[in-house]
Amino acid sequence: MLEARDIHFAYRQQAPVLSGVSLSLAPSQIIGLAGRSGSGKSTLGRIMAGYLQPGRGVVAIDGATTTSGRSSVQYLHQSSIFAVDPRWRIGRIVEEDWQPDEATRKALGVSRAWYDRYPHEISGGELQRVTLLRALSPQTRYLIADEITAMLDPITQAEIWRFLLTRCAVGLGILAISHDAPLLARIAPQRHTLSSGQLR
Repeated sequence: MLEARDIHFAYRQQAPVLSGVSLSLAPSQIIGLAGRSGSGKSTLGRIMAGYLQPGRGVVAIDGATTTSGRSSVQYLHQSSIFAVDPRWRIGRIVEEDWQPDEATRKALGVSRAWYDRYPHEISGGELQRVTLLRALSPQTRYLIADEITAMLDPITQAEIWRFLLTRCAVGLGILAISHDAPLLARIAPQRHTLSSGQLR
């Protein structure tokens, strides 16, 4: 279980972005998270993935809290070009943390023909597939999917979510952050809206 407990967060002296947010994500569960731009959705996702530290509150995995990055929790956002080193070839990016099995690589549609290319030499949809493949190592138990298909065409969007639903069925927990209400209605039985720093 990935749990955010009583999370408070503010950027510098600005008004609080999150005020006492608590959220639990179980294995094989998809939770949808919606909200207006600037409502704190991405901030909460980054906190749950260990990229940001809350001003107050804790994040726990199976009851154990940690203050460092959580390798079993991966965070992906829509701008995949900013998630990779532009000087690295695709093969090095894919195999940065693990050696993906052929079944997963093929299921995500990542071609070995891309391995000698640089990130700017493949499309945004292809690069998003690459970053997703990199993130889904065997130790990944939870995925924070922050608008990961928002900039993709409908066919690519459907293919990626179809694949993620199969992974969810065998244990992957997913927090799906999106402005796309119809998408969240299709993939997430449980949905929340973040507003005024709290979950609704």
